[in-house]
Amino acid sequence: MSDGGLTVLDGTQLRAVNLSLPSPDGSSVTGAQLLDFAESKVSVSLFGFSLPDNLKSAALQRIGVSDDVEFRCKQIDSDNASSVLQNYVDAIANELQDDPIVIAILDGKTLQMFLEDEDDFAMLAENLFTDLDTEDGGKIKRNQIQDGLFHMGVEMGIPPLSEFPLLSDILKKHGAEGEDELGQAQFAHLLQPVLQELADVLVENPVVVLQKIKINNGSKLRKILADEKQLAKQ
Repeated sequence: MSDGGLTVLDGTQLRAVNLSLPSPDGSSVTGAQLLDFAESKVSVSLFGFSLPDNLKSAALQRIGVSDDVEFRCKQIDSDNASSVLQNYVDAIANELQDDPIVIAILDGKTLQMFLEDEDDFAMLAENLFTDLDTEDGGKIKRNQIQDGLFHMGVEMGIPPLSEFPLLSDILKKHGAEGEDELGQAQFAHLLQPVLQELADVLVENPVVVLQKIKINNGSKLRKILADEKQLAKQ
C-alpha cells in the first residue's frame, strides 16, 4: 500500500513471495542459511528495505524460536526447511500487518520533476538561497549547498547523508566545498548539476529511508479483543 512519496509496508507485499529454497542436492540447510535466504527475498519484495532486528526477532518468536543464535547453528532437513521458511516469512508479514512500517523510496523522480521545469528549479534555488542567507547579505558560502540539501530533505527526494554517503562525493566532484561566497545566480548554477547527478544516481540505485510515522490500523486492538473474547469463553 502506498500514498504519494511514502510506502506503507503492511505485509501485503510478502503474501505472494516465491520461496523456493535452493537445495539441488536435497541436503539439509542451517538455520543461518534459511534466515539469510528469507530476509534476502523479503528485502527484494520490500523495495530493498532491510527489516529492523526487533521485527525479525518478533517474527522468530511467532514461529517458536526464542534463541536466534542457537537456531542459526541448527541443521534443518530439506523436508522441513521449506515449511520453516514459509512460516517465518508469514510471521514477518503478520508482524507488519499488526505494526506497519512507513518508508520513503527515493528514486530520483521528485528531483527530476524540479530539474525538468526551469521555473520550478528557479523557485527552488531562490527559496533555498533565501533560507541559507540568514544575514540577508546576498551571499552564502559555497559549502552551504550541503545545508541546502538538508533543507530539501527526504520530502523533496534528498537522502540523508547517513543513508547515502555517496552524496559527499557528488558535492566534492562539483566543487560544492570551501568558504568562498556565492551570489544567488552562482548558487543556482552550482546546485543544478549536483541535483542532476544525484537524481541520475538514485534512478539507478534508489535509497529506502525509514520514516518516523506510526500507522494505527486497528490490528493489535482486534487481536487483543479476540484474545479477551476467547478467554471469556473458557
